[in-house]
Amino acid sequence: MRNNLSKSLDFVMAAEGGYQCNKADDGNWSGGRVGRGNLAGTKYGVSAALMALFMGSVSAVTPAVMRRIGLPRARNIATERFWDVLRCDDLPAGVDLMLFDFGFNSTPERAARHLQTIVGVKNPDGLIGPDTLFRVEHIQPATIAPFISHDYAEQFQSWLGVSPDGHIGPLTLAAAVAQQAHDVMLVYALASQQEAAYRSFKKFPVFGDGWLNRLEARVAFAHQLLAAQDAPAAVA
Repeated sequence: MRNNLSKSLDFVMAAEGGYQCNKADDGNWSGGRVGRGNLAGTKYGVSAALMALFMGSVSAVTPAVMRRIGLPRARNIATERFWDVLRCDDLPAGVDLMLFDFGFNSTPERAARHLQTIVGVKNPDGLIGPDTLFRVEHIQPATIAPFISHDYAEQFQSWLGVSPDGHIGPLTLAAAVAQQAHDVMLVYALASQQEAAYRSFKKFPVFGDGWLNRLEARVAFAHQLLAAQDAPAAVA
């Protein structure tokens, strides 16, 4: 949702932090892979490889260039290259953040394919269009359920007030329908897919703890956005 852009940018920028230059991180190299191009670093999550695209040159991206990136520019890049590309304005509250932050932390194409897979797009292409958005709006809880992992199913059941056993059966689905928990289910399904993706990455032994901690923070903040959307309007 467009109303969530500023809050989501605040979350992402805080999660990414300032300048860092770990040589084991592909994103810190202007060529997009360890050993390719210059070891230039990342600032506010804007990678050296992304800056190379903006500048049209791998060799022009240096540590000095990366250090000069200001927060306003980083927010503009994040909006243009991730929020807008992922159609977050058109997604439900909470779901928008889940795609935006994971896309920024991974790639927008991977984030989009996770959502497309969950909602039943036949050939997920990593590009969110009208068909994906229609399916997001109309998908039923029973279709979302298989994509939620055991641990996240327990969290979802606790949120619903159902005895948590990690299995989304008829009682859980009935509670989800009664409580109109469609968007919350999508948040947990995305979290499940994102965790699986992180664990599959070859750098998980190095960066995995940080990725999983960020995922938990992402889910928690998605809940805050959902709660803010549902809160009654203030009376003047």
